[in-house]
Amino acid sequence: MYSRELLYFSIALVILLVILTGLCLYLMLKKVIDNKNRNQIERYKEEYQLALFQFLHEGVEAEELSVRSPLQTRALIELLASFSKMFASEDMQERLQGFAEEHFQPFILSQLKHRRWSIRMNALYWIHDFKMKSMLEPLKKLHASKKVSKAEEMQLLKIQVLFDEKKLVERLSETKHELSEFEFSLLFHSFREDQFRPLISAFDNLPEVMRFALIDSIGVKNRMEHVSFLKHLLDTGTTELRVRALKAVVGMEFYLDIPTLSVHLHADSWQERLMAIKACEYIRSTELSPVLQNLMSDPSFYVRSQAAQSLLRLENGQALLREIAAYAEDGYARDMAEQWLERGAVS
Repeated sequence: MYSRELLYFSIALVILLVILTGLCLYLMLKKVIDNKNRNQIERYKEEYQLALFQFLHEGVEAEELSVRSPLQTRALIELLASFSKMFASEDMQERLQGFAEEHFQPFILSQLKHRRWSIRMNALYWIHDFKMKSMLEPLKKLHASKKVSKAEEMQLLKIQVLFDEKKLVERLSETKHELSEFEFSLLFHSFREDQFRPLISAFDNLPEVMRFALIDSIGVKNRMEHVSFLKHLLDTGTTELRVRALKAVVGMEFYLDIPTLSVHLHADSWQERLMAIKACEYIRSTELSPVLQNLMSDPSFYVRSQAAQSLLRLENGQALLREIAAYAEDGYARDMAEQWLERGAVS
């Protein structure tokens, strides 16, 4: 009985070793083939580079750009994708798009339908880089698929922004996957002004995460034409919206008048007070010093620190901080003043 079990175990072990050896050999062979293909692609790219550049620059297509194998197609696509990021000329971009539409549509369509996620993503990147409007219908089918991944949906949305698809706001509000504020911000950063305006108009009806991302995008992209919208939020928005509007104003280095700032410097929310102090740095008016001195005794460490920093940047800031450090009744205010006086001396 014992010898029979040992025999079975030995057979199983041999079978396992054979399978592992076969798998190892397969992976090694695949690696060799992949490396060989990659080297061949790089050689093709060197051969095509000059002819493709001349075509994009002059519009005359050379015979050297003809392809006869998948590796040649891949080489030309990769080369064209790199060129698409280098040239901003409208004529060259039009030639690039037309060349891709004429030569690569069947290949990219096959990649778009591939079972492997990474290959489908590459196809989406190429469609975006080449602005291939002929792929709109296949893209709609992919977007409608229940198996579309979050990364694919993000790239599909970027393509829709690029092509200025209708009902873009509705599509963004009803995504298949839950997008984060950061992901919405990435999309909004690429919006043209004529695409951005409908978002402002629909602001009150947007999901909260989209509203936050929209405000962030105004600040990051320095969209000065929407300052009045930010001011409206400062007057009527919730605490969170006011904080984010102030952050956008700070990012744009926009001047807010002192009466407006004073309202937010006395807000209940420490985050709102903090952002209002940061906005003070673009004014540097001694008129603000009494409020900033009071904020040196704020319950929030971050507010006290920011108030001290803003005071230090005033014309008589060091003298004010020395006075606080020496005579303030509040111990926290004295400590913070001493810390920033030391930092100022070091800098």
